[in-house]
Amino acid sequence: MFTAFKQVFDRLSFSRQFMLAIIAVLTVGMLIIGTWIGHLIERNAVNRTAAISAVYLESMSAAQLTDWSRAGTVDSETHEDLDRIFIDGPLHREVLRFKLWDTSGRIVYSNDHAQIGHIFPVQGRLAAAFAGTVQAQISDLKETDNLPELVNWNQLLEIYVPIRSADSKVYAVAEFYLSVDKLKRDILAAQQRSWGLVALSTLAVYLLLYGLVRRANNTINAQQLDLRNQLRQLHSVLNENDRMREQLHEAGVSTTSLNEEFLLRIAADLHDGPAQTIAFALMRFDEFAATCHGCVSSQGEAPHELDSIQNALQSSLRDVRKISSGLAIPGMAEMTLADTARRAVRDFERLSGQTIKAEIDDTLGKAPLAIKITVYRLLQESLTNCRRHAPGGSPQVQVKKIDGQVLLTITDHGAGFDPQAAAVGGRLGLAFMRERVRLLGGVFEIDSAPGRGTSIRARLPLSTDEMIHV
Repeated sequence: MFTAFKQVFDRLSFSRQFMLAIIAVLTVGMLIIGTWIGHLIERNAVNRTAAISAVYLESMSAAQLTDWSRAGTVDSETHEDLDRIFIDGPLHREVLRFKLWDTSGRIVYSNDHAQIGHIFPVQGRLAAAFAGTVQAQISDLKETDNLPELVNWNQLLEIYVPIRSADSKVYAVAEFYLSVDKLKRDILAAQQRSWGLVALSTLAVYLLLYGLVRRANNTINAQQLDLRNQLRQLHSVLNENDRMREQLHEAGVSTTSLNEEFLLRIAADLHDGPAQTIAFALMRFDEFAATCHGCVSSQGEAPHELDSIQNALQSSLRDVRKISSGLAIPGMAEMTLADTARRAVRDFERLSGQTIKAEIDDTLGKAPLAIKITVYRLLQESLTNCRRHAPGGSPQVQVKKIDGQVLLTITDHGAGFDPQAAAVGGRLGLAFMRERVRLLGGVFEIDSAPGRGTSIRARLPLSTDEMIHV
């Protein structure tokens, strides 16, 4: 039951939850305040009636009991006077029962003569009256001394009034009973008015809170609507950014592949163009040199000049072939990523004559061509920089797979440099490496300082799907 109610409550809007909670709190508060005020009204009405009746009856009874405080008994004359007041007089309609108690708990007079002489313990409200305070309450007549009254009535207003001597000492207590019918009607009318006032006050507070909460709820709803609109616009912008980023990565992958194809074309053009032309020139030059080998100028310098031209042509041919071989990476499409990294290290070792300490993860299998090209060029450029700027630095290479990405680390123990100064100075090799990695959505880092070597780290995704989210 409670769980079902909680589920229904949780589905309501915040403003409705608040208003239901306020209704519950105000209702409980109204019941508590109304009940408390009702008890106060009843108590005050009883006390007021008791006070008025006590003053009136005390003045009447005290006049009849002037001599009793000295004698200690009610004589026949006093008895008759009391009968005239409470039995034959007009008070018998208001005072339904009257008793006079002495300090021993004996009823020395009652308008029900059968009760005269009965003794009861002095306790409760009777004891409090002998202590000097007026006592009053609506009684259900359950006490033992009220059994005769219980025969005729269900409830009566029971009042105890202390009677004092001239020296203010309480020597007797007058107990009388009044009808509660009129008093209850007055109390009920006052309680109804108080409940009405409490209900109106509660309703006014509720309406005030309802107005405030409704206005706040309207403001919150308007803000939520505005936020939802802004969120939709933001999602639209983010989706557009994702599309643009995806296009950028696709462009990066395409650019890397196209650049490699461009380099292959340049390599082929160099090999088939200038290299062949220079080779043909050398062949013809050899024929010309053989024909003119015996020719000597007046200064005797012809053979020397011919040797210089031949050496220059051979050097140019070697350079063109070297450049052509460096631009092209034949067979890369069929290689795994690990084989590509090993190929880059072997090519550098063959050209430089150095031995490289390399740790290459064999689990690096197939990868997009753009990734393999970038790994090869990063290793090629980094190792070339190590040989150029740290010839005795003993470079180390580490290529491993971490969380679906390939991590390249190239370290040397050379002189090192300031990366910020190198960036300002325009080192194209570092700039090209950084740009290659960035185009594929990777991360490129340089850790170096003068005197402590250099470490280059690059992290690249292993698939084009991951490139979009890197």
